[in-house]
Amino acid sequence: MNQIITVLLSTILLLLANLPRLSAEVENPDPARFNLSFKEFSNQDQMKEPKQNQLILFTGSSSIRFWDIENSFPQKNLLNRGFGGAHISDVLYFYDQLFPKYRPARIIFYCGENDLWSGKPVDQVKGDFSALWLKIKEGLPKSDLVYLSCKPSPKRISKWNSYQSLNLKIKQLSHSEERLHFVDISKTLLKSDMTFHKNLWRADNLHLNATGYTKWSRVVHPWLNLGNQL
Repeated sequence: MNQIITVLLSTILLLLANLPRLSAEVENPDPARFNLSFKEFSNQDQMKEPKQNQLILFTGSSSIRFWDIENSFPQKNLLNRGFGGAHISDVLYFYDQLFPKYRPARIIFYCGENDLWSGKPVDQVKGDFSALWLKIKEGLPKSDLVYLSCKPSPKRISKWNSYQSLNLKIKQLSHSEERLHFVDISKTLLKSDMTFHKNLWRADNLHLNATGYTKWSRVVHPWLNLGNQL
């Protein structure tokens, strides 16, 4: 009898321990809000078919979408498929239209910031990223993924601890994955004394201006040499 009670108590405690995480889950936004964006991507592909040979795909949220990668990295076979406001859950939803379609040799990925800003807990966002990486790892065995860390910004500095928590989890995952790489871009924006480098932001204090992207480009450029695992 005592053993039965002990088992029941253990089960109840286990369920209670999982309740905070379960209750903290936040519903994903409707990915259909990007249907027009992907229709436009399809139109662009019809007008100019991307060259798949050694293609480097940039994708993720607006920090990718606003990046003029062709001028930042001339003479590289690049494709920008960023869509502003994206969550990792959206990238998962449009997976087939991003990754198997283009079969990139390398993926430069920035996403996760909007997820956390919308209230999603770190573990939920990390779970979405892990699911995405597993699909890429299994579906594109010759491709690798370069994850650019969630950035600090003057507008969203209140979430910096959450961003850093997600960054750390993805960095730790990258240590055990040969084709997953983590690149910390925060030092291009934020000083060690927690003040921002000046003149890097658009008027919204959220998105980078051309000077900010120049600093990012210096960090990312070595990763455009395929086979490079710095």
